[in-house]
Amino acid sequence: MFADITAGDIEIINMLDLLTPSGKREVREYTRYVLTKQYRREVMVAIFQNKLLANLLHSIVFLVERDDFDIGPLQKRISQIKELYYAIFEQVHNRYLEVVDDLDSNEVVREFGRISFENLEEVLKQGNPTVIRREVINFQQEYNKLGKKKDARQIVAV
Repeated sequence: MFADITAGDIEIINMLDLLTPSGKREVREYTRYVLTKQYRREVMVAIFQNKLLANLLHSIVFLVERDDFDIGPLQKRISQIKELYYAIFEQVHNRYLEVVDDLDSNEVVREFGRISFENLEEVLKQGNPTVIRREVINFQQEYNKLGKKKDARQIVAV
């Protein structure tokens, strides 16, 4: 880890050393604020600008657009999407969780995934092709809508 310390890092440490305890607290609070904001943007970008997720979603829409689609491959593909969705979310979340105390998860991303996957699993159990088709298309449209939000389009440098 010490090999990764740059001259800029040492400069920041020296500046922090000169601050009073209240100044250090303010810097810590501001840093937490900036990191939380960056986390929210990064998790939106990681999920809603992910080409693999978008392609998988497109493939399930393609599956359900046929008149005689099979539920088995659709369930498998949705399971893959769910696994990937939460793996990406957890990867970003855990990286920030290590440095930001009491990091609140990005509820937009978490709730969208939870509700969407619960709805998909429920309609798959029912087996009605029309309802399944509508739910899959709705899922893709909502995913695309969230991908177009300003926070999801911003490029975040970490």
